[in-house]
Amino acid sequence: MNKHTISIIVLSVISYNICAQEIFSWSKETGYCTPSVVGLPRPKAFVFKYELQPNYKITSTAKDGNFENSNAQINRNRRLDFRLRFPIINKQSLTIAAGLKYSREEFRFEDYPTGSKFYNNLENRDLKSIGAHLYVVKPTKGRKYFIVRAGADFNGDYPSDKINAREFLKFSVTPLIGWKKNDNLSYAIGFSYGYTFGRPLIYPVLSYNKNFNCNWGIESLLPISLKLRYTKNEKNFFYTGLELQGNSYRLDNSDSVFSMFNKLYLFHSQLRFTITYERELHDWLWFGIEGGVRHGLTFNVTDGPKANSDAVLKNKLSDATLINASIFVVPPKGFFKKSTGI
Repeated sequence: MNKHTISIIVLSVISYNICAQEIFSWSKETGYCTPSVVGLPRPKAFVFKYELQPNYKITSTAKDGNFENSNAQINRNRRLDFRLRFPIINKQSLTIAAGLKYSREEFRFEDYPTGSKFYNNLENRDLKSIGAHLYVVKPTKGRKYFIVRAGADFNGDYPSDKINAREFLKFSVTPLIGWKKNDNLSYAIGFSYGYTFGRPLIYPVLSYNKNFNCNWGIESLLPISLKLRYTKNEKNFFYTGLELQGNSYRLDNSDSVFSMFNKLYLFHSQLRFTITYERELHDWLWFGIEGGVRHGLTFNVTDGPKANSDAVLKNKLSDATLINASIFVVPPKGFFKKSTGI
């Protein structure tokens, strides 16, 4: 093997390593630190997701004399999600983005009508959420950055003519202060107020994002989510991990079997273990599929919106498999090249 051949091999190896690292080099240093680590997929601008949780049991324990203990089989629990996110200000020194969302969740029982007033009402009225969110990211020219996420949502089984009712409105806010140690490590601390645990609660949060190498990394917002990421290349991403989801829904009982109560709320929370695959179909169009197991934590009906409100029905959901598919749009690569001057 001559010297010329050896040189070509060495240059090829070096070129391969550079190409592998380019996955994590979509932006250059601008003088301002960026909160995210390199190599993350581009942010989702529009998302349509369909999720199915089939065949699981619900068991209810009555805490009020108007109801009886009951149980039933839920044939399917389906959820549709639409999300839109767009920039308002997109500068190196400040990013402000807004988001809109709509979700609709339905429950269909195996034997309907059932012997439970609550089950029948749940099948007749889907749970809906319409909301608007605001995201603010303020980096500094050092290693520190600030993030605020705030949202307002209308949650419940409301008919369209009651969308403006104040009792359906829920607020959430999460401020964070973070530090970018290097391109592969970023962390932040703060607190969050919202309904992730299925009830209104203020709790501390820790964001920790780290790349171990060009393929493996971790993304977390503890205690809400913890995900391990595997990057095959810039067009294929795999995730696995745990995520806590929750919400509070106002149940419109004015013309239902629950009319004897003043206000009813459904507190809903679950722990999910999932495996996710996301793939680029086109420069700006992506596809995702996710499967896993859902463990129900709370699904209780109360006579008020507070965390200590008296329970009317305590419901327990058995574990269920879940699968969802999504189509989403991301900013094209040219957008980042234009905004960063690459």
